[in-house]
Amino acid sequence: MKQLKKIIYIFGLITILITLKSCGGSYESENREELSSAFEDLFHFNPPNSIEEIKVKNSVYYDTVMYWMYFTYSFDVIKKIISKDQELKIAFKNSSEFNQISEFIKKNTHNPKWLKLPNENTNQIYYKKDFKEHSVLSVYYIWSDSKSRKTYLYIHEY
Repeated sequence: MKQLKKIIYIFGLITILITLKSCGGSYESENREELSSAFEDLFHFNPPNSIEEIKVKNSVYYDTVMYWMYFTYSFDVIKKIISKDQELKIAFKNSSEFNQISEFIKKNTHNPKWLKLPNENTNQIYYKKDFKEHSVLSVYYIWSDSKSRKTYLYIHEY
């Protein structure tokens, strides 16, 4: 009987650990060479030499996927990203859409520490919503901070 209780206890413990492990997790990297492929996967071109720095964080929690990236600002790179993605709309600073987007991003408790929220140093946010067919929600935001000279990307879908 003690042997059976021990087996049940061990099985229960393993089940709990597997359940907790499968609930989600996150990955963050700052390796420029490693992240060049992430940049290319997302924007469909290699980051030019003007993009000196890239950081990425991915998080998956149950059926929610969040993706953050920042890279060195380059006008030419932003222009290329915008021209390749014709679906992007623009939320201008001080507009209600800009403020709603900023609040949505701010509310995410999983934001990386390096993320700079859209603020007075941001003139506009390029965005698209509901771009994934089989998602309840999918949002894509990209903005640049003129003071830090960084461009930030946030994608959230579930």
